[in-house]
Amino acid sequence: MRHVFSVLVGVAWLLPATPGLAHHSFAAVFDVARPVEMTGTITRIEWTNPHAWIHMEVEGADGNVENWSVELLGINTLLKQGWTPETAQPGDVISVTGFGARDGSTSANASSVIMEETGEQIWESASRQE
Repeated sequence: MRHVFSVLVGVAWLLPATPGLAHHSFAAVFDVARPVEMTGTITRIEWTNPHAWIHMEVEGADGNVENWSVELLGINTLLKQGWTPETAQPGDVISVTGFGARDGSTSANASSVIMEETGEQIWESASRQE
């Protein structure tokens, strides 16, 4: 019984660390040597932490449509910068600049996001603001 209690205490001690595993460093996932620029239609927005994501359909030069996932910062930072869940919606056409995933997938980290209809820049990373 004492051994079971020790195991349960050990597992309970590790549980608070589990959410931290979902977060990653930029350099571990994205490649500054792989800049991307794309324009497409938002299909879905994940308004979540540790990072918000915009999913979009982008038509390539060959006419084929690719589904891209674009990472932003967490929602607390977005809210401080004026974003709300209504800032961008599915169906909106946006232009994104950023850096592609190291694994070559259709995933990127955004440096800037511009609403195509109005030309309004709705996102710019701190590194681009300097």
